[in-house]
Amino acid sequence: MYLAMTSNSYTRLRERELAKSTKPFQAKGKSVTRCPDCQMGAFACMCGWRPQAKSAVDFVLLMHRKELFKPTNTGRLIVDVFPDTPAFLWNRLEVPEGLQEILDDPERDCYVVFPADGTENCARETVRALPASNRKTTLILLDGTWKQCSRMIGLSRWLDKVPCLSLPETLVRSYSVRDSGRSHRFSTAEAAISCLLLAQEAQPAETLRHYFSVFNQHYLATRGCCEVEEGESHEYLRSLTST
Repeated sequence: MYLAMTSNSYTRLRERELAKSTKPFQAKGKSVTRCPDCQMGAFACMCGWRPQAKSAVDFVLLMHRKELFKPTNTGRLIVDVFPDTPAFLWNRLEVPEGLQEILDDPERDCYVVFPADGTENCARETVRALPASNRKTTLILLDGTWKQCSRMIGLSRWLDKVPCLSLPETLVRSYSVRDSGRSHRFSTAEAAISCLLLAQEAQPAETLRHYFSVFNQHYLATRGCCEVEEGESHEYLRSLTST
């Protein structure tokens, strides 16, 4: 049995783009009956494990269009845990509607989260720690494959003036669904966990980490057509709803 469909910036963006499509999107494993919300196999639905947390750091999800439709996408986990997170579809030529207002907000310090030394466009200002500030730290997470994200940051002239936050390589390495093959290449959820740890936001980082672990387990169960074996992360998320 499914829970009520979630409405957040990711699901609204996905539904909007699906409505524009001339043919239905079919993910790998299309023969699997999927939960329409979490996109896991119906037998491995993870909607009931969705937690929420609060953080002093704001995230912005800037998505490559192809990521909207992938069951392996981890950017949506960030919107699940931090439901006020806005999600925008990347456009090479212009700022997505609503994002410019965030970038121009004098009460915010905005950073693009990406290892600038891993792009062809590495002349931008780069920081490796979050400076102390009275303004709201706002982190723009590029959501796509490594190649897609490199293009997003390298081709978007409207992003040139936004400094880059380059994450330490050793903070989080746990993604078991898609392996980038490079130690400094994070999944979007890993990047968000690392950002929270940098910002000394240990509790929300732990919540997202466990939700990410549950996502991995449920996705691998979906791919293998096997039952989900609940573990430590399930117990952690269960404890959040019982307190």
